[in-house]
Amino acid sequence: DLVFTAFAGSHQDAIKKGFAAQKADETWSVPYLPIDPADVGRSYDSVIRVNSQSGKGGIAYLMETEHGIVMPRRLQVEFSGVVQRHTDTHGGEVSADDIWNLFARTYLDAGDCIRYREHHLFEHGQQQGIRLTVDIGGTTHVLSGEGNGPINAAMHALQRAGIHAQVRSYEERSMVPMGEDGNARACAFIEMAASGRGECYGAGIDGNIVTASIKALISGINRLGVSAIDAAA
Repeated sequence: DLVFTAFAGSHQDAIKKGFAAQKADETWSVPYLPIDPADVGRSYDSVIRVNSQSGKGGIAYLMETEHGIVMPRRLQVEFSGVVQRHTDTHGGEVSADDIWNLFARTYLDAGDCIRYREHHLFEHGQQQGIRLTVDIGGTTHVLSGEGNGPINAAMHALQRAGIHAQVRSYEERSMVPMGEDGNARACAFIEMAASGRGECYGAGIDGNIVTASIKALISGINRLGVSAIDAAA
């Protein structure tokens, strides 16, 4: 049953890259797979399986093929550590659904300190303005900010509430396949940093890319553990 299965991180990474490079009309040439599993009635889903030996390549492959999320490379490294700690603690394999649940718990439900409710964008001279409604510590706040784009404006709005962090990088992706309702969704990834808190990624998913980006911003802030209480201390 394990003839077409790779657990080791280096093997999974090579297979992932081989799948990405393989074209339908070319001779089969994927590392560690001498023949196409589909030629003998096997699916690709079981080729890469994740346990404590696995690295970022296999995890990234399953997130892309099973859930339509293409993670930035540095996020692949960060998230593989989350999965590694889980497998070290619980042992055995983790399924594609297990990996998704870990991703959702780590990045999409990253804490209750700040929760996104809604936002409205408006023009502010040559800049982008935002009215951002969030719950901070269970209390609803309407914050205003301006910047050179929605993310910058949202960060300035949060700074006025005493929440200070820096955006290091930003990427967005369209998710494939479509959402359950048939509509396209977007996933945004923001790498954040804060003094004394290190660096980490936040992620957000929504049908609207701006909303996904703001959710990713708040996800990163929650993961850093930055709050207005810190600023006041």
